[in-house]
Amino acid sequence: MSAPIPMTTMNLLARSVAAEERLDEAVVCANVPSPLSAVAFHQDVECIRRFFAAGFPVHLAVHRVDGAEPARRDYTALHTHDVPEINLILPDPTGLEYRIELGSTAHHVTSSTSIWIPPGVPHSANVVQGSGYLVTVRLDRGVAT
Repeated sequence: MSAPIPMTTMNLLARSVAAEERLDEAVVCANVPSPLSAVAFHQDVECIRRFFAAGFPVHLAVHRVDGAEPARRDYTALHTHDVPEINLILPDPTGLEYRIELGSTAHHVTSSTSIWIPPGVPHSANVVQGSGYLVTVRLDRGVAT
C-alpha cells in the first residue's frame, strides 16, 4: 500500500480548478408535487404528499408524511429496479414508523434510518404511523415521475 499523497497548495489549487470546470454540471431544481400513483407499484395514500425533483440527474423523490394514524397500509407493492436505491427515513420529533420489506423480511423502522437496496432486490416501503419524511434516491437518470 502506498503512502498518501500530501496535500500541497498546488494540489488544492488543481482540485479547485477542476471543480470550477464542472460547475456547469451542477443542478438546482424545484421539488414539484407528483402523486404516488404516478409511480409503478404505488397507490396514493391520504397522509403522504410526494414531491419529485424533475430534471435532477438521478431519481429523487421526497415523501412528506403528515399525521398517519396507526394502520396496516399496503399502498406500495413489492417491486424491483435494475439500479440501486437509497431510502432515508427521517422522523419528526413526534415519531414515524415505516414497514420496509426487503425480499421476505419486514423491518419496522422507527428512528432516523438509511436503507441501501441493491439492484434486483424486491422491496417496498409503507408508512405505519407518524409524521416525517421518506426520501428515495434511485441511481438512474431522473424521469418525470
